[in-house]
Amino acid sequence: MSFSDINVLYVDQGTFSDMPIVDTSVRLHITAINDFAAVKSKLIKLYGDVAVTADGKTAKLAELETATEIAVDSQADFAKNRYNAADALRVTARLTQDDGCPWDKAQTHESIRINMIEEAYEAVDAIDKKDVLNMREEFGDVFLQSILQSDIARRAGEFDFDDVCDELCKKLIGRHTFIFGNDNASDPDEALGLWEKAKGIEKNYDTPKTQLSKLPENFPALLYSQKTHKKLKKAGVAFDAHAALDTALEDKDYAAAIDALTALLVEQGKDAEVELNKLVKAKIEKL
Repeated sequence: MSFSDINVLYVDQGTFSDMPIVDTSVRLHITAINDFAAVKSKLIKLYGDVAVTADGKTAKLAELETATEIAVDSQADFAKNRYNAADALRVTARLTQDDGCPWDKAQTHESIRINMIEEAYEAVDAIDKKDVLNMREEFGDVFLQSILQSDIARRAGEFDFDDVCDELCKKLIGRHTFIFGNDNASDPDEALGLWEKAKGIEKNYDTPKTQLSKLPENFPALLYSQKTHKKLKKAGVAFDAHAALDTALEDKDYAAAIDALTALLVEQGKDAEVELNKLVKAKIEKL
């Protein structure tokens, strides 16, 4: 049963406070309120300053000073003061109905494949620029790609967004053995090591080659090289980057030289993509 199958969602304050997503298209009734300020703050975040029924009387949220019970009418249409993740799914589903948007309905996994890459790069650019306002937009665009791809899959009978969330949560729980299991991690390195160990068991990584074969073939070359050297290093596979660089330069094998330089950056704990980007940007600024 989903929220959309419910006419009224009854919750006490404790349940309401712990709910990460509240579907505002369903009438909400909150009881046993003992921390009114916290409930009011969350409701305004969810709905904006709407009229509610508090202790049997109707009033705007901002005007209320206290209440032990609050009911908020459903916002079933698409005109709202505030939207959340549940609305994003509803809006997307509306766009791909039979009488929905011709463009959205026509898309396939392959036709919007490039959008996933482009939106990810734009989100990273916002992070690099510390552009908080743009981050909000770009993270939404990245989220949209997952929603659209899941909706395409739903209509094709492959899977739906619930399946995506199920897969994600199982992964997070299964690999955080130091949170949901009996392992212990006292620092980020230990946590990452246990994550990788759990992932190796899950994916049946019995050799470094098996693990490397799972890397996406369409990774940008520099990232592909970097990921490879990181995994080889973790697996204890020896690679003399200095010697490889000398040989590559002597043979004028510049692709091999780039690979060796990437390995040297990995040894220094640096990100090859980030370092090269910084270098190129600095060069352009000097022109």
